Amino acid sequence: MVFFVCEGCNESLKKSQVDSHASRCSSCHSVTCVDCNITFPGDTYRSHTSCVSEAERYERTVYRGVKKGDERKSGKKIKLNPQEIWNNLIM
Repeated sequence: MVFFVCEGCNESLKKSQVDSHASRCSSCHSVTCVDCNITFPGDTYRSHTSCVSEAERYERTVYRGVKKGDERKSGKKIKLNPQEIWNNLIM
């Protein structure tokens, strides 16, 4: 669940509570995501749909992430070695 902090009064808010809070808090000009620490001015927080997972943030030393084979299936951009680049060119 995504939580934000009001930059005006430092109140912690769920994403669904930000609109109602902004209407009653006169100093709420921006909110900051608790997980990825990005500040969103105005209502730009609505476009914030994904950020660092809790596992990535709190378990950095033991977090493994997605395996290389899974990255190719999921469509994420990965770095290819020279042999893979050559194979993609000739095929």
